[in-house]
Order: sequence, then structure tokens, then C-alpha cells
Amino acid sequence: MRQLALDLIAEEPASFDNFVAGPNTEALAALRLVAAGRSPVSRIHLWGEPASGKTHLLRALAGTPVGPESPIEAFSPSAEAATRVIAVDDCERLDDTRQLALFRLFNQRAGPGEAPIVTASRHAPMALDELRPELRTRLGSGLVLALRPLTDQEREQALREAARATGVHAHNDVFHYLLTRKARDLRTLLAFFSALDRYALERQRPLSASLAREFDALIDAPVEPLAAPRPIAGPGEPG
Repeated sequence: MRQLALDLIAEEPASFDNFVAGPNTEALAALRLVAAGRSPVSRIHLWGEPASGKTHLLRALAGTPVGPESPIEAFSPSAEAATRVIAVDDCERLDDTRQLALFRLFNQRAGPGEAPIVTASRHAPMALDELRPELRTRLGSGLVLALRPLTDQEREQALREAARATGVHAHNDVFHYLLTRKARDLRTLLAFFSALDRYALERQRPLSASLAREFDALIDAPVEPLAAPRPIAGPGEPG
């Protein structure tokens, strides 16, 4: 039952269409231009607190962005991939080797017509004291956009719009429960809401806070270990 509940919460892939922009319409528009190959700039840096949408936008643009855990080769794309957009997340967590590799990548793509580099961090480039000064300069040399997390009112509006879009009747208390008990990033919140909706349909029950608590309990329930196989008795041994 727990695995079924976890399977229900599988998030749909990040895309520009399922990004709720709220106050971040400028960033969404800028990255749509990059994806369409019509961006007037070759360097874009996104910064903002967790749950502001940075990683969602990078994934929508480039699939899996390069980051602190990526192999160093990911910062030096092959000749075949020279025209590909590079997206780098969590720049403030890059170690010195990856910082140098990203700095070299900026220098390699300094000419006109080069494929864009889109980067992201928690703070504005000039406030990233953990990075090398020359890399901070490169990160801030293009279009720098601050992202703001959605307010609780904006997140509730997005949840209510998701409910209306699917014809779901939800009690008001379920929105209060989700907004106060679940993750603040909207993508995870919408994934949980969608899973809860399917869980409610399976049980022919209305969407409510009590149902959400029940569903949460299923997710948090410990996984029962598989029983050890019973040994097979040999000839002449009791079964």
C-alpha cells in the first residue's frame, strides 16, 4: 500500500507549460526564447530562494542540468554538443575544479552566435563569496533575473485552478492542510494534490483534510520486510 501511494506521487516532467510563473513571468519568457533559439543574450543567471522555481526552469530548458555532482566532463561539452544550451544549477556549491571548468566554458563561448549558458544559484552572483571572483563576474555578466517564491495565496490559487481543471470538488480544509503541512515548492505540492485526487477517486470519497492525513499516513508507514524463504527439506528430513 505504501509503494502504491508513493507511485501515485510521481511528478510529471518539468516543462514551461506546467511552470506557474506568478511574479516570475520575465524569467519564463527569457528561457522560452532560449529554447526557441531566439534569445538576444547568451548568458542568463537565475537566483532566488529554494522553491522559487530555478531548478524547474532549468529542467524544462535542458533536461538534467549540470551541477555540483556532475562529472567534470559535463562542463566541457564535446564538439558535437557545442551548439547545445548548457544549464548549470546550484553554482554556489561547485567545488574549485568545477568552478574553473565553468569559467573556461564561459570563455570558450564568448563569441557571437555561441549557444547560451544558463546558470542558477541561491543568491545574486556578486553575493556568492564562496566562488572565485572571476567566476562571479562571468555569472553576473549577462541577464540576471531574481526569482521570487509564490505566496501562500498564489499557491492556493494554483491548487484551486488545478482542481477546477480536472472537475474535482475539494473541501476548503484540504487546501489549508496542503499549504501548512506539505512542501512549499509548487511542483511537489501539485504532484501530491494530483495523487490525493486519484486516491480519493479510488475510494469514492471527497477530497478533504482527513483524507489527506490518511494518505500521508500511508506514505509514512514503514515498509514491511520480506519474509525469509522457508528452507527446503532434504530427503529423509521433516518438511
